Amino acid sequence: MNPWLVAAVLVGSGILSWAVVSVSIRVSHRLAVYDHPDADRKTQDHPIPKLGGVAVAGAFTLVVAIMLLGTGRTAQLSLALAVLIPGLVAAMIGFLDDRQHLNPYLRLILQAGVGVLAWVLGTRLSVTGVVVVDAAILVLWVMVIVNGTNLLDNSDGLAGTTVLVSAAGASLIAAMYGQVLVSLMGAALVGVAAGFLWHNWFPAKVYMGDAGAYFLGTLLALLTVRLRPESAPAVVGVAIAVLLVLLPLVDTTYVVLKRFRAGIHPFTAGRDHMSHVLQDRGRSVPGSVLTLQLVGLAGVVAAVILGARYR
Repeated sequence: MNPWLVAAVLVGSGILSWAVVSVSIRVSHRLAVYDHPDADRKTQDHPIPKLGGVAVAGAFTLVVAIMLLGTGRTAQLSLALAVLIPGLVAAMIGFLDDRQHLNPYLRLILQAGVGVLAWVLGTRLSVTGVVVVDAAILVLWVMVIVNGTNLLDNSDGLAGTTVLVSAAGASLIAAMYGQVLVSLMGAALVGVAAGFLWHNWFPAKVYMGDAGAYFLGTLLALLTVRLRPESAPAVVGVAIAVLLVLLPLVDTTYVVLKRFRAGIHPFTAGRDHMSHVLQDRGRSVPGSVLTLQLVGLAGVVAAVILGARYR
């Protein structure tokens, strides 16, 4: 695999994302599309533009199109679309949720539909060997990672850095196993996340909104499933996927268990995430983000080591 091609995709997607997100900030101001502060969870001192996720989805789509055409990989279009189309559908659901605040159960049904769409388009896994059960696992995986990414979008830079770290690991492991397109899409996701983080790092000038969280979460879910360590047992492939998204899984589990123990519905919004706990204990927002990324980075390093072992 050509490292210069990976570098070009990484840098190009970062620059494009930075530029498109910059435009989205101006558009948000012009259209008055803001995330407004409240007295509870949203503690920013002024309204923040929240079309960043729409911009990220557009930037990633453009990068993939340029990448396929520029490298002559149009024969792999179906593989790229099997990841991209569910991501774009998820972004539209998230954008609708941003605008109209969908019922939580309707939101879950629509997210399940994204997982079904991914299966129909060819993103498959084989954990049990029973088609219906494996399809259900894929749908559940998509729902968990989408919601886990969305839940992490609670502090400036947290969701973006999580996507960046996880996608870097997925890209590296895909390269190990000769999955060139998966590796390039992972590199594009790293670049897009980095370009967004330029504007989203504390103090944030833009938010990704549910549109961005759903889009990025779907891409992470599908790229981790698309990894094919064929020389390894199926359980190793599952372990690699779980380790790559360790932080969203840990934070979601922490929040859900904490709310159940407190008798609070898990769909209730609140300042009870791991980042909030760290901030309440005196960590700055950037400090809490970087501390939590140690969890994500540990998972990615373990996944890469595991993948290298069965290479």
